[in-house]
Amino acid sequence: MTRMSAGRGGGRKPTVSEHRLQTALCDYLMLAARPELHWFAIPNGEKRHIRVAQRLKNEGVRRGSPDLVFMLPGGKVGWLEMKAAKGRLQPEQEAFRDKALSLGHSWAVAKTIEEALAFLTSIDALKPAYRRGEDFRKAAEIYTTMMGVT
Repeated sequence: MTRMSAGRGGGRKPTVSEHRLQTALCDYLMLAARPELHWFAIPNGEKRHIRVAQRLKNEGVRRGSPDLVFMLPGGKVGWLEMKAAKGRLQPEQEAFRDKALSLGHSWAVAKTIEEALAFLTSIDALKPAYRRGEDFRKAAEIYTTMMGVT
Protein backbone atom coordinates (compact mmCIF):
# COMPACT_ATOMS: atom_id res chain seq x y z
CA MET A 1 0.00 0.00 0.00
CA THR A 2 1.31 3.43 -0.90
CA ARG A 3 0.29 6.31 1.33
CA MET A 4 0.85 10.02 0.85
CA SER A 5 2.59 12.17 3.42
CA ALA A 6 3.34 15.84 3.49
CA GLY A 7 6.80 16.69 2.25
CA ARG A 8 8.68 19.98 2.29
CA GLY A 9 6.81 22.88 0.86
CA GLY A 10 3.45 21.25 1.57
CA GLY A 11 3.76 18.81 -1.34
CA ARG A 12 2.61 15.24 -0.94
CA LYS A 13 5.28 12.56 -1.07
CA PRO A 14 4.35 8.87 -1.40
CA THR A 15 5.34 6.61 1.48
CA VAL A 16 5.64 2.88 1.05
CA SER A 17 4.15 0.33 3.45
CA GLU A 18 6.32 -2.37 4.98
CA HIS A 19 4.33 -4.98 3.04
CA ARG A 20 4.95 -3.24 -0.30
CA LEU A 21 8.64 -2.80 0.49
CA GLN A 22 9.06 -6.46 1.43
CA THR A 23 7.16 -7.81 -1.56
CA ALA A 24 9.20 -5.61 -3.93
CA LEU A 25 12.40 -6.93 -2.33
CA CYS A 26 11.17 -10.53 -2.63
CA ASP A 27 10.33 -9.99 -6.30
CA TYR A 28 13.87 -8.68 -6.83
CA LEU A 29 15.37 -11.61 -4.91
CA MET A 30 13.69 -14.09 -7.24
CA LEU A 31 16.17 -12.81 -9.85
CA ALA A 32 19.07 -11.58 -7.74
CA ALA A 33 19.58 -14.10 -4.92
CA ARG A 34 22.33 -16.67 -5.30
CA PRO A 35 20.53 -19.88 -6.35
CA GLU A 36 22.54 -22.13 -4.02
CA LEU A 37 21.25 -20.23 -0.98
CA HIS A 38 17.84 -20.57 0.61
CA TRP A 39 15.79 -17.63 1.82
CA PHE A 40 12.26 -17.29 3.13
CA ALA A 41 9.85 -15.00 4.96
CA ILE A 42 8.54 -15.48 8.49
CA PRO A 43 4.90 -14.32 8.42
CA ASN A 44 4.67 -12.88 11.94
CA GLY A 45 3.13 -9.46 11.46
CA GLU A 46 -0.39 -10.02 10.22
CA LYS A 47 -3.48 -9.39 12.30
CA ARG A 48 -5.21 -12.73 12.82
CA HIS A 49 -8.23 -14.20 14.46
CA ILE A 50 -7.41 -15.01 18.08
CA ARG A 51 -7.77 -18.77 17.49
CA VAL A 52 -5.34 -18.67 14.58
CA ALA A 53 -2.90 -16.56 16.59
CA GLN A 54 -3.06 -19.04 19.50
CA ARG A 55 -2.54 -22.02 17.18
CA LEU A 56 0.51 -20.35 15.58
CA LYS A 57 1.91 -19.50 19.00
CA ASN A 58 1.45 -23.13 20.06
CA GLU A 59 3.32 -24.18 16.90
CA GLY A 60 6.30 -22.02 17.84
CA VAL A 61 5.73 -18.64 16.15
CA ARG A 62 7.55 -16.12 18.32
CA ARG A 63 7.25 -12.36 18.53
CA GLY A 64 10.31 -10.42 17.42
CA SER A 65 11.45 -12.82 14.69
CA PRO A 66 12.62 -10.89 11.61
CA ASP A 67 10.76 -10.78 8.33
CA LEU A 68 13.32 -12.57 6.14
CA VAL A 69 15.89 -15.31 6.76
CA PHE A 70 18.88 -16.16 4.55
CA MET A 71 20.67 -19.50 4.93
CA LEU A 72 24.30 -18.92 4.00
CA PRO A 73 27.37 -21.10 3.42
CA GLY A 74 29.31 -22.37 6.40
CA GLY A 75 26.23 -22.71 8.63
CA LYS A 76 25.70 -18.95 8.78
CA VAL A 77 22.35 -17.20 8.83
CA GLY A 78 21.35 -13.66 7.87
CA TRP A 79 18.27 -12.01 9.37
CA LEU A 80 16.55 -9.01 7.79
CA GLU A 81 13.83 -6.92 9.42
CA MET A 82 11.91 -4.69 7.01
CA LYS A 83 10.32 -1.47 8.24
CA ALA A 84 8.35 1.33 6.63
CA ALA A 85 10.12 4.70 6.59
CA LYS A 86 8.77 5.72 9.99
CA GLY A 87 8.69 2.19 11.42
CA ARG A 88 10.48 1.39 14.68
CA LEU A 89 11.65 -1.85 16.18
CA GLN A 90 9.42 -3.29 18.89
CA PRO A 91 11.09 -4.39 22.16
CA GLU A 92 10.83 -8.07 21.11
CA GLN A 93 12.56 -7.22 17.82
CA GLU A 94 15.34 -5.39 19.65
CA ALA A 95 15.79 -8.42 21.91
CA PHE A 96 16.00 -10.72 18.86
CA ARG A 97 18.55 -8.39 17.23
CA ASP A 98 20.70 -8.37 20.35
CA LYS A 99 20.57 -12.16 20.68
CA ALA A 100 21.31 -12.77 16.98
CA LEU A 101 24.29 -10.42 17.03
CA SER A 102 25.63 -11.89 20.30
CA LEU A 103 25.52 -15.34 18.67
CA GLY A 104 27.51 -14.06 15.67
CA HIS A 105 24.62 -13.93 13.19
CA SER A 106 24.25 -11.21 10.59
CA TRP A 107 21.22 -9.01 11.28
CA ALA A 108 19.94 -5.75 9.81
CA VAL A 109 16.90 -3.53 9.61
CA ALA A 110 16.07 -1.93 6.26
CA LYS A 111 13.66 0.90 5.53
CA THR A 112 14.48 1.05 1.81
CA ILE A 113 15.35 -1.38 -0.96
CA GLU A 114 18.82 0.21 -1.08
CA GLU A 115 19.41 -0.55 2.62
CA ALA A 116 18.18 -4.13 2.18
CA LEU A 117 20.41 -4.74 -0.82
CA ALA A 118 23.41 -3.20 0.93
CA PHE A 119 22.94 -5.74 3.74
CA LEU A 120 22.40 -8.60 1.28
CA THR A 121 25.58 -7.57 -0.55
CA SER A 122 27.48 -7.55 2.75
CA ILE A 123 26.45 -11.16 3.50
CA ASP A 124 27.13 -12.25 -0.10
CA ALA A 125 23.52 -13.31 -0.73
CA LEU A 126 23.28 -11.76 -4.22
CA LYS A 127 24.56 -12.89 -7.59
CA PRO A 128 27.60 -10.80 -8.65
CA ALA A 129 25.64 -8.82 -11.25
CA TYR A 130 23.14 -7.69 -8.58
CA ARG A 131 25.54 -6.69 -5.83
CA ARG A 132 25.56 -3.13 -4.60
CA GLY A 133 27.91 -0.96 -6.59
CA GLU A 134 27.62 1.63 -9.34
CA ASP A 135 26.01 -0.78 -11.82
CA PHE A 136 23.66 -1.96 -9.09
CA ARG A 137 22.63 1.59 -8.22
CA LYS A 138 21.65 2.25 -11.82
CA ALA A 139 19.69 -1.00 -12.13
CA ALA A 140 18.02 -0.55 -8.72
CA GLU A 141 17.01 3.00 -9.61
CA ILE A 142 15.33 1.77 -12.80
CA TYR A 143 13.67 -1.14 -10.99
CA THR A 144 12.35 0.87 -8.04
CA THR A 145 11.07 3.58 -10.37
CA MET A 146 9.20 0.97 -12.41
CA MET A 147 7.78 -0.63 -9.24
CA GLY A 148 6.94 2.70 -7.58
CA VAL A 149 9.06 1.79 -4.54
CA THR A 150 11.98 3.65 -3.02
